[in-house]
Amino acid sequence: MKRDGRNGYSLRDLKSGDSRAWSWLVAEFSGKIVGYATRMGARDPEEVMSATLETVATRIADFEGNESQMRSFIFSIAHARIVDDLRKATRRSEVSIENTLTLLEADEPNEDTFSDPDLLNALTRLPEDQRRMLELRYVVGLSTKETADAIAKSEVATRVGLSRAFARLKELLVDDLRSSSEEVLS
Repeated sequence: MKRDGRNGYSLRDLKSGDSRAWSWLVAEFSGKIVGYATRMGARDPEEVMSATLETVATRIADFEGNESQMRSFIFSIAHARIVDDLRKATRRSEVSIENTLTLLEADEPNEDTFSDPDLLNALTRLPEDQRRMLELRYVVGLSTKETADAIAKSEVATRVGLSRAFARLKELLVDDLRSSSEEVLS
């Protein structure tokens, strides 16, 4: 068996069903998927991880790409499973929208930014493509190029899309803040 000296086993090993390659993949990605699902508010992060790895196993034969594309592939599947989970249960914010806006003002959002319940609520109202770009780039931590590969767009289109998604997200949060203020005043 040929082992990739840097990161584990080769794609060929995975496609051939090599148990050591699959053990490596599970060990390498299960914790990351659970962490991502947890940060995104999934009700059952372990179930998301399990469903993601099951889907990867069923779709690996059709996958072609390099290490970076494989990572994008895995987290694209995880994202879809998280969205499914979040659609099953909605939850209301316990953190003020003002704090969320402060988090978004940071120069470079990070995974903690995207764990805020108000932000998660606003994210659900973004178009799917904008939400997916933001999550892959800032929550999963993919580079702009890896995000572009995961969503099948050019890097330039992805940068523009991320900028527009942030602008729309801020608009939604400001609208939520105004609505909350009006409810308190009435």
